[in-house]
Amino acid sequence: MDDDVSLLPPRLRWRRQWKEKKTVDAPAAPSEQTKPVMVESPTEWSTIVLEVKVPASKERVPIEMHVNDTVLKLKEKVLEQKEMFAVAVERVVLQWHEEHVELQDEQLLKEFVDFDELEIDVYLKPPPRPPRPVKLKLLVVPMNSKEKEEMDVRAEDRVSTLREWMETVAHRIMRFRLPALGGYVFIHNERTMDEKRSYRWHDVKEGDTIRIVDANLVKNQNTHRHRT
Repeated sequence: MDDDVSLLPPRLRWRRQWKEKKTVDAPAAPSEQTKPVMVESPTEWSTIVLEVKVPASKERVPIEMHVNDTVLKLKEKVLEQKEMFAVAVERVVLQWHEEHVELQDEQLLKEFVDFDELEIDVYLKPPPRPPRPVKLKLLVVPMNSKEKEEMDVRAEDRVSTLREWMETVAHRIMRFRLPALGGYVFIHNERTMDEKRSYRWHDVKEGDTIRIVDANLVKNQNTHRHRT
C-alpha cells in the first residue's frame, strides 16, 4: 500500500495520508460501561424557601421562590409583606446574610444561593429628597393696560395661585380692574393656561409675561375659529 501511495502525485499523496491518519486517530465509540451518567438536579432545587429579614419585623419571613427568579422578583415578593406596603422597590436592598454583598436586580437566584444557607437581609435606602423649589419672577399684564406687575411664584405651584394673588391685589391697585365673578383667564405664549396645572407644566420660565384676558373675549375668538 505504501508503494501505491508513493506513486501518487504529491497533492493526492498528502490527502490519502491525511485520511488514513484521521481514521486511525478517531476515538472509539464509548462502551456501555464508559458512557457518562447524566445526573439530574434534585427536584426540590427548582424551588427554594428563603428566610428574609425585613426591617419592620423581628422574625424572618419565609418566602418561596423559583431558582430561575431574579432578585428583582424577590424584591417584589418582599414588598407584598404588610410591613413593606408603602415602600418603593427602588429603596429595597437585598444582602446575603453572611457576605453583606448587595444583590443586583438582574441576577438569578440560582447564581448565588447557597442551598445550605438561605438567609437574606433587607435594607432600605433613604427616601429621595424632594426637588428644591424653583422660584420664578413673572410679569403680569392686566386687561386694557400695558403696565406690568411683578409676581414671585414657585414653578411647582398651580396657576390658580395667580388668581388668588390677583383677587387680593385688585383691591389695592385700582388699575387692576377684573371682570365680575372671576370672568377672566390667563394667557401665556398665546395659550390659555389651565389653572389646575403648575407653572412648570406650562413651561413658564423666569421673566415670562402672563396676560389677563376677558374670558368672554377668548370664548368668542375660539367660536369664530371653529366657524371659519
